[in-house]
Amino acid sequence: MAPSCKGRATYHHGDLAAALVRVTLEIVDEVGVRGFSVAEAARRTRVSPGAPYRHFADRDALLAAAALEVSRRLRAIYLEAVATAESPQERLATMAGSVVRAAARFRGGYELLYAPGVRTAHPDVVTAKREFVDLLLPSAFEVVSEEHGAAVALLEALQALARGYATLLLDGVFGDPDEVVEDVAARATRSARALVAGYSATSVDD
Repeated sequence: MAPSCKGRATYHHGDLAAALVRVTLEIVDEVGVRGFSVAEAARRTRVSPGAPYRHFADRDALLAAAALEVSRRLRAIYLEAVATAESPQERLATMAGSVVRAAARFRGGYELLYAPGVRTAHPDVVTAKREFVDLLLPSAFEVVSEEHGAAVALLEALQALARGYATLLLDGVFGDPDEVVEDVAARATRSARALVAGYSATSVDD
C-alpha cells in the first residue's frame, strides 16, 4: 500500500497502478509523450515520487501500460461498432471510423501507440496492435479469396488510411476535433469502403 497522509489518497493493492495509468493518459494528452514525467504522475496521484516504481520499472514501462490501456479501449470501440456490420467489407471499413473516434477520445494517449521508444522497449504494445489487426484478418481473407499476401496488403492499406485520417483530425485540419469527429469518422469509413471495394474487385478479376 502506498504511504498516505492527511490530504493524500490511500490506495489498496492494485489501485495505484490503475490510477497511475489514468493520470499518465491525462498528462500525455496535455503535454505529449516528451513532456511526461513519472514525478508528475506521482504528484497527481498524491503519492511519493518513488511509489510508482513499485508497479512500473521505469518511465517507459508506465507509458507502455498506458498505451496498452488505449489499445484495449480501441478494441472495445471497434467491437461495439462492428457488432451490426453484416458483411466482411463493412467489418473492415468500420475499423477506420473506430480509429478516428479513438483518436478523438484519447488524443495524446492514441499517439502513445505510435511512440517509438514505447514500441521498442515494450513489445507488448506491438503485440496488442497486432492482435487488433488479427481481428480483421478473417474478413480480409473473405474479401480477397484467402490470398495471404493480398489480405496483408489490404490490412496495411486500411491501417494507413485510418491513421492518416486520425492524424489529420488531431492536427485540426478538419476543425475542432470534438466538433468534427463524427464527420471525419464517416469520411474515413467511406474511404475505407472504396479501398476495400478496390481490393475485392482486383481479387475477382484475378
